[in-house]
Amino acid sequence: MYFHFKLQAITLISLCLISLSNCVRILGIFPVPGTSHMMAGSTLMRILAENGNDVTMVSALSLANLPKNLKNIVLTPQKEQEMKVDFYSFDLHPYLQTIVYNMLGPDLLEMVLSHPKFQDLLNSGEKYDVIILEQFYSEGLRYLGKHLQAPLILYSAMDSCSWTNPAVGNPAPPSFVPELSVSGPREMTFFGRLENSFLFLLNELVRNFMVLPTHNRIIKKYFPQAPDISEYYHNVSLVLLNAVSGVNDPVPKVPSMIDIGGFHIKPPKPLPEDLQAILDGAKHGVVYFSMGSNIKSKDMPKETLAAIMKVFSGLKETVLWKWEDEDLFGKSDNIVIRKWLPQNDLLAHKNIKLFITHGGIFSTMEAVYNGVPCLTLPIFGDQALNAKRATTYGYAKWIKFADITEETLKENVRELLDNPKYSENAKYRSRIMRDKPQSASQLVTFWVEYVARHKGAQHLRVASLNLYWYQYLLLDVIIFIMLCTIVFLVSLKYSTRYILNACTKRSSKLKTH
Repeated sequence: MYFHFKLQAITLISLCLISLSNCVRILGIFPVPGTSHMMAGSTLMRILAENGNDVTMVSALSLANLPKNLKNIVLTPQKEQEMKVDFYSFDLHPYLQTIVYNMLGPDLLEMVLSHPKFQDLLNSGEKYDVIILEQFYSEGLRYLGKHLQAPLILYSAMDSCSWTNPAVGNPAPPSFVPELSVSGPREMTFFGRLENSFLFLLNELVRNFMVLPTHNRIIKKYFPQAPDISEYYHNVSLVLLNAVSGVNDPVPKVPSMIDIGGFHIKPPKPLPEDLQAILDGAKHGVVYFSMGSNIKSKDMPKETLAAIMKVFSGLKETVLWKWEDEDLFGKSDNIVIRKWLPQNDLLAHKNIKLFITHGGIFSTMEAVYNGVPCLTLPIFGDQALNAKRATTYGYAKWIKFADITEETLKENVRELLDNPKYSENAKYRSRIMRDKPQSASQLVTFWVEYVARHKGAQHLRVASLNLYWYQYLLLDVIIFIMLCTIVFLVSLKYSTRYILNACTKRSSKLKTH
């Protein structure tokens, strides 16, 4: 009995030691004061904490119901400090978007580095096995990997793009890889490729001559000993991309880029009783309408709201609308409003026939995962690109929000509800998205711990990162070939002339004799 008890105790202690040895100390930095950004970041950190890792998350908004091994350092605790933008009036030309969005970076960098709580963190002497940084105009914060002597992982809410490609040397030919602000079809025409090439070049110019020098100056302000940003800009071990087959297009990706799209999606939970009763009792099905977490339906222009209300009032289907105000004046009996709705749990219900959405990537993924067709009303950012891609894949239609009229909205809603091909294509895309050997949350945990185990996983680094830009573009090889060709042609010219002259002289001598 004593021996058996002793053996159990030794086994228990051994298991605890193994668990402790596998525990990875993770610092997550998600400084963007936006609800969707925070939801993604907190979900990512919770996944890692639930796997037994010791996680510290720096964020702009506070989190609730945290597990014991997830610590939250809040830089801006007041929710009122969240970015307030009139999204419905936000209509920038793609060229201007590139410049305006990049202007957000310096302010974000200053906000993080100047905050007393972040300074306390830096001066605490805490050591971390891995740092996860949200890639959102945060190039300068990559210095923290060097400063804290820990491998750096980038998380991007997008697929591979101009935000992340340069960090790990990922090729992105503008001939078929669209820039974020391009809303054209997947297979671009000549003029589409021409515009995409201009945007690609503009992004490169802005990054090299505006973004990096500005971030470099700010970093040196807080860390005088820091080297030039060029010395740590590519010091990235891994990039976690919010992309997945079935939703995103297949594009080139180096081994250090990992798709984790759908990591935020969990098995559906039971709906609140009132919502369950509404969905179960909808004889003709339910149209679900939400503009996401940042864009508020209650703020939309009155004329657009009137057109939407008129179309919804004429539907036989029940309309479930995420409406952030207490009441919606003039709504018909078939319209049900709620300030907040459990979106993924709703989309999993069999009576949801159509999802009208702003086209954010998280909403798009939830729709595809649950096989629900979409009407997309894009406003800014990547939403138009997501909308066009969904339309190309046949499970959606789209209308630019500024172009909504009663006629166009009614026509598109009825087409999506009455034509079964959209539902069939949505279910097909759902099967593609779900068909993979590991869940997205398992991929997150494996690859973060993988980087920690292999001390930065330098073996995933591609050789192109060691090349200068002119070497990467083979300009030195092209110039060498051109010089060799010129030398050969010049040599051939003079050799030929010499031979011809020699032959002429010899012929003359023979004639003389």
